[in-house]
Amino acid sequence: MKRRLPAVAIFLGAFLLFGVQPMLGRTLLPSFGGTAAVWTVCLAAFQTLLLAGYFYAHMISRKPVRAQRILHAALLALAVVWTGTFAVLRPLIRGRLGESGQPVLEVLFCVLLFAGLPYVLLSANSTLIQAWLAKSSDSRGVYRLYAVSNLGSFCGLLAYPLLVEPYVTLTAQWWGFAAGLVVYAVLLWRTGEEAAGRRLGGTSVCSSGQVDACPSPGTVGSADQVGSAGVPADKNTWLWFVLSAASCFLLNAVTTYLSNDITPFPLLWIILLGIYLCSYIGAFSAFGERSAGWWGVLTLVGVVALAFAMRLEKAVQTLPIYLPLGVTVLLFGGMFLHGWLYRVRPVPAALTRYYLLIAAGGAVGGVAASVVAPLIFSQIWEFPVALLLLALLAALYFARPDPATQGVKREAVWLLAGVAVLLVVGDMRHQAGQVILAMRNFYGTSRLVNTTARTAFGDVLTARALRHGSVTHGIQYREAYLRDKPTTYYGASGGGLAFSLHTNRVTETPLHVGLIGLGIGTLACHGRTGDLFRFYEINPQVVAIATDTNHFTYLSDSLAKVEIVLGDARKSLERECAEGEPLLDVIVLDAYSGDAVPLHLTTREAIDLYLRRLAPNGILAAHITNWHIDLSVLCKAIANEFGLYIESALSPARAPLDYEAYWVFFSRVPLARAKMVRRFDWEHIPDMALPTDDKGHITRLIRLSYDPQMEAP
Repeated sequence: MKRRLPAVAIFLGAFLLFGVQPMLGRTLLPSFGGTAAVWTVCLAAFQTLLLAGYFYAHMISRKPVRAQRILHAALLALAVVWTGTFAVLRPLIRGRLGESGQPVLEVLFCVLLFAGLPYVLLSANSTLIQAWLAKSSDSRGVYRLYAVSNLGSFCGLLAYPLLVEPYVTLTAQWWGFAAGLVVYAVLLWRTGEEAAGRRLGGTSVCSSGQVDACPSPGTVGSADQVGSAGVPADKNTWLWFVLSAASCFLLNAVTTYLSNDITPFPLLWIILLGIYLCSYIGAFSAFGERSAGWWGVLTLVGVVALAFAMRLEKAVQTLPIYLPLGVTVLLFGGMFLHGWLYRVRPVPAALTRYYLLIAAGGAVGGVAASVVAPLIFSQIWEFPVALLLLALLAALYFARPDPATQGVKREAVWLLAGVAVLLVVGDMRHQAGQVILAMRNFYGTSRLVNTTARTAFGDVLTARALRHGSVTHGIQYREAYLRDKPTTYYGASGGGLAFSLHTNRVTETPLHVGLIGLGIGTLACHGRTGDLFRFYEINPQVVAIATDTNHFTYLSDSLAKVEIVLGDARKSLERECAEGEPLLDVIVLDAYSGDAVPLHLTTREAIDLYLRRLAPNGILAAHITNWHIDLSVLCKAIANEFGLYIESALSPARAPLDYEAYWVFFSRVPLARAKMVRRFDWEHIPDMALPTDDKGHITRLIRLSYDPQMEAP
């Protein structure tokens, strides 16, 4: 057991380090509108803290091992108290987050405040223990403990969505993390004792007379990597930084690209980060070192395949194409970059400097993709930039003389890299040419594009569309006589049913309507004189587009009084409840489409809030048209949990710009069944427990195609 103690301590430290990442992301998501940018900004913050941890390890490694152990143990004790304090105060802090108007800076500050100290100390875990062992007599193969560290990280990530998130409340999760820190501190103390004992029992003396300055056999890739006294040559030092920066930039770019239209929940992040860690595990081994060249070839093949796929029309069924291709490129690219990184590792004497530069590169790559890119790019250009960077690095690798490239035709590799570059650049130009206006902020990308449609008689109609990623969030005809016509999912037999089914429409009494999600304001065309339509929208750029009459006029042309409340809908509704605002006759949930479903708008507490804001005879309408998440299961859980009547409708596409739409209507009293509208067969829809703010998720609802059970009309 003593010989395995360093590996056990490294594994547990890495397990806690990467277990706290999705836990903190899950903690912050509701306070910032459930947007995917929360995770990418968290990744940048984690990479920066990782750099701080490696710098800390690099600095204290100069001290005697005993002094290091005492200092580290004292700081770990402080981290335990820090984490326990946050576990107690978290419910009080949550309601005060997300109000600064600077969400990126606020998320960065929250990561630093809530998990900064324990994260920095856990980041130093692997480097410290490896440095201790490198000073002892058995430092051979010490770098392979980095693979153990990444294995622990991978297990920590995997455990969270499978074993922790569905069954354990967030408060209990934070207390469990604090307990894990205590166990880790004990293991680390024992490991330090063992390392100190080995050093005293058997020091290693070089022919020069220096203690522990000798390079360990079998840990250096080639002789030209080593200078005098075991110091690595500068020509490889820059690669430690560049390769790490490129791999982290790739991880963040793929995460942003894939999560742009897919629900931002920890499982997706874990899949991508887990693949990234697996590439480290595989690459930091003899296998990864020998096969780095072939992984470079596979990376180029993956980039070419993905570049071809990116040129396809952005149809609704994109997840089965982009998710596996994105994961493949991330795996191949990670194996290639990290295999190259392992090949240029230094002797153990420079170990802490090596890991420090790896962390510095990761921090720069993460910040560049998560913080800088959204500021300078109006679209998600960092993803094609990452692909270009992969292609160029692969070409550079094969231009360098290296035994690992033997057997590979360099001319063919360079040709493949050239094809990849041309395809990616061509797609960027093609996408840029289609866009009238592109905007981007913390909440995603918004694009305006012109489109056309044909009538049954062959006449061409012009229209303008608002798109978020590959999902259309509204289209309006440009012809003046058609501007007031509802399109897409919001026709009379779709979203319009939320109003026509209400008794106030029969008695011609004005309706007070709350609509969560603005889009271009299409539903406002159903408003009548005396009605109040209040839209809740978190994204100021969407508000700017929808209210600009040069683009869309649904809001300005509506007969109803239109109000827009900027901010997270749930916080706005909670504020209205506290202020005693008049109840709403209809609440429309239009934030569930496009595969990006904010979890905090689907929990038991959220539904309870909607019902408290709803009049006794009110209607809660949910738009659940969603290609990859089966929200009918969630709707059935809502009805069962709160004892509501539930009606559903499948609205057919009857006009040129109509889309097939799925709507569900909840009420406390029975609603009149709409004629000529197909309904869900609820008996064939499975049951599930409704998630809460503290526990549960909707990952079980993911699917690759949509095929609901329907009744005949």
